Amino acid sequence: MSIKKTTCLTTLQIVSLDTITSFQYCSGMNHKIPSENRDQAVFKKIRPERLSEKVATQLRKAISQGVFRVGEKLPSQPELAEMMGVSRPSIREAIQILELHGMLESVKGGGTTVRNIAEQSIKKPMESFLDEDKARIIDLTEVRALMEVWAARKAAVTRYDHEADRMLGYLVEMESDFKSNEIRFEVDVKFHMEVASATHNVIFTHLIDSVFQLITRAIKLAREKVFLDRDDQRLILQHHRSVYEAIRDQDPDRAESAMRNHLNFVINEFTARLVDAAGVE
Repeated sequence: MSIKKTTCLTTLQIVSLDTITSFQYCSGMNHKIPSENRDQAVFKKIRPERLSEKVATQLRKAISQGVFRVGEKLPSQPELAEMMGVSRPSIREAIQILELHGMLESVKGGGTTVRNIAEQSIKKPMESFLDEDKARIIDLTEVRALMEVWAARKAAVTRYDHEADRMLGYLVEMESDFKSNEIRFEVDVKFHMEVASATHNVIFTHLIDSVFQLITRAIKLAREKVFLDRDDQRLILQHHRSVYEAIRDQDPDRAESAMRNHLNFVINEFTARLVDAAGVE
């Protein structure tokens, strides 16, 4: 066996003249690849890509980069067609491709929104698990706390001004509701999701969205049946303001501490007043 240093199409490598690789064609060699293997050795078959697939690739990239967030509506099909310089049928086919992949969801008359990519693999199976054992909602709330404490710290470092402004907007809504003796748990959820989005970690936002969907009923129950005392409601508002101010000031230590205090309070009160009262162990 003789060894020869040869320059290949892609790199410099050592090959055996007795066992020439079938994956590359190397120059500087007298030995030629057999004609029946030459096409496979030198070239890869080029698959023609439809225009709709190119559109789908761009949309998929925008979603994976967080340009369009979970639950956010895409521009209309005519708008997308104009932005990309393609026909509406190409846009429609691209959306159908991503719907099959579970990334988009179209509602008749309601446009197309970004789906939670973790919904099918996490939310659906977990729902039946929680239905079997109500006490596990506390376990899920503890997991949520671990995730959100990290998120608050991260958001304090990575947030943009407009994201902090949105947090403030939700906080103002919550304070206005408090003054009018109204509770809207969905505003609470939006505040926390804005904190999650400010981490700019797309995978995390999909995961935490699944957690929030699972415990939405618990949050609603807690805000409407557990935290009825005005002092509790006032304290929860103070918690949210502390989280917001720490993130606004880009102070990760304060943000982490404020979120941990808030969620520890929620878990303890929820457990003591609701779960124990219901006799769940």
